[in-house]
Amino acid sequence: MTYFKFLGSAFVAMIIASAPSPVAAYGEHGHSAFCEAAYQLAQPQTQQRIDALVAQHPGYDSFGSLCSWADDIKSDKKWDWAKPHHYVNFPRSAAKVREDDCPVQGGCILTAIQHHYNVLKHDSEDWQALAFLAHFIGDLHQPMHVSFADDLGGNRARLTYFDQPTNLHRLWDTDMLLRRGGEDSLAKAKQLVEGLAVEQPLVVTDEQTLKWANESAAITRRIYSNYREGQELGEDYTSQWEPVLEQRMQQGAQRLAAILDGLFANGKTEK
Repeated sequence: MTYFKFLGSAFVAMIIASAPSPVAAYGEHGHSAFCEAAYQLAQPQTQQRIDALVAQHPGYDSFGSLCSWADDIKSDKKWDWAKPHHYVNFPRSAAKVREDDCPVQGGCILTAIQHHYNVLKHDSEDWQALAFLAHFIGDLHQPMHVSFADDLGGNRARLTYFDQPTNLHRLWDTDMLLRRGGEDSLAKAKQLVEGLAVEQPLVVTDEQTLKWANESAAITRRIYSNYREGQELGEDYTSQWEPVLEQRMQQGAQRLAAILDGLFANGKTEK
């Protein structure tokens, strides 16, 4: 996959102005829990570097809160160029995501992750690159962000959940998580990391990111195989799928911690 080079923001905005952008993976609570879990798994030196970067933005008081910044800026038009970087679409007829599913112009979550990783590798003081990278790693592990364009990643897939109207995307972003205590982000993070092993430092590559995307794609296809328009869901669905959602959060948190350890702990990442 070709390394994604950011174009001038005005030109990129012109290219992607009509592109759909789904809502935030995991929602605010989920992103906070996800990044707090990664923070707890990271080495102390990495935590210190993260704290220093978070301190550069007075509007956010923790790594968990900073991880929602990439969603918070969506209402500001100057950041429109970043909207396609929250997801990647692949054809319903395809079994897997391929490199060419990521547009050359505008990019997608795959190229955005590689870009912000490379920025941090060369400028470890760039808090925006950290915020984008952490957020997009979280998005990549939420299956509805590796999904189909025709219903905006499940945003148009209507259903009810415990008698409340929602959609497939929001169900996986927020509804299931909040149903199982996800409103307390710190407590959820503690639960997620309990018993998790700390992974060795990771270097981000195009091949690795695509592999992680296809883990989500496989789950997405299973989710849609059971979906019916307007279906009524409740505890049975939660019991079946909530462990999968949490497992993806755990995998992503382990990987994010390992990536940041590679960048921030014990000197520079290997080239």
